[in-house]
Amino acid sequence: METVIRPIYELVIAGKNVTDDVSPYVSSVEYIDRLEDESDEIQIVLDDIAGKWQSDWYPQQGDNLMLKMGYLGAMMDCGLFEIDEIELRGPPDTLTVKALAAAIMGEMRTQRSVAFENQSLNQIASAIAGRNGLRLTGDTSKLQDIQVGRRTQNEETDLAFLSGLAKEFGFIFSARGDQLVFLNPETLEAKDAIFTIERENVSEYGFRDKTSDTFDSAEVSLRNVKTNEVVKWRLISDGDPTKKDTLIVGGRAENESQAEAKAKGALREKNKDKLTGSFSAIGNPLLVAGVNVEMSGFGQFSGKWTVKETGHKISADGGYATSVSLRKGPFKKNLNQ
Repeated sequence: METVIRPIYELVIAGKNVTDDVSPYVSSVEYIDRLEDESDEIQIVLDDIAGKWQSDWYPQQGDNLMLKMGYLGAMMDCGLFEIDEIELRGPPDTLTVKALAAAIMGEMRTQRSVAFENQSLNQIASAIAGRNGLRLTGDTSKLQDIQVGRRTQNEETDLAFLSGLAKEFGFIFSARGDQLVFLNPETLEAKDAIFTIERENVSEYGFRDKTSDTFDSAEVSLRNVKTNEVVKWRLISDGDPTKKDTLIVGGRAENESQAEAKAKGALREKNKDKLTGSFSAIGNPLLVAGVNVEMSGFGQFSGKWTVKETGHKISADGGYATSVSLRKGPFKKNLNQ
């Protein structure tokens, strides 16, 4: 007789393990894991026919929430979250509790005006992480390589300011738990695939290859601080060989490391959705944002892809499904000055 492996989850709210207390009421538990741009998210749907959750048991906004999910011996730690939104719907009555990554809450969403002078991106990000009680992690050595003469955070939240810097200089940025994470996309995409996804093992899939609004190269104006001379600095993408469009990047770079980073950042932002895909499969806690997988049996769409978002959902009936969004490349080559 075949043994059925049941998915499990563990829920901690305000420091207390409430798994056994809430399980009789849980309709579904879902974790959305995003590589960048938006916060990771947890959604817990509670059956509330008796009205307990909308009255005496009403959750407290601002409480910390931690979730683990997967299978016995293979649990995925989703991280630290904070309850942000509570929604009542019916009939029949259900209460949905939504929580966002703790790092984006509180002071990270306060608007500030701060000037940074003659600092590296690593120093700027470290200062912001420190004043929010967070840790700076990821490819910090790459951040150290980029020096900035002056940059002003003008009535922006720390979250928006860091996100803008990351996009400008070609980094992947996210706020997770108690961390601010900066990743180099080239390093990420060059890593080995953690396993192969066979066509017969997915319940549904989709891929897209587009050419509109993508570019072959990027051009940045580079100013020589000694002579005040402005020269053009060009980067060619290792993308679609039929494309001949050049992206003109606004503003001026202060040095060559900035010029390269700004060109890569602009090209990546424009070209990152040229090749995209998605699939759904049986729940797999190893499928998380940022890993690479090998897609097999999909013709021209086979090969190594980077996971940009996953959704993990465990339902009251014992079902566990994982949905995955993918992207491929682009990789860069040929630095021409």
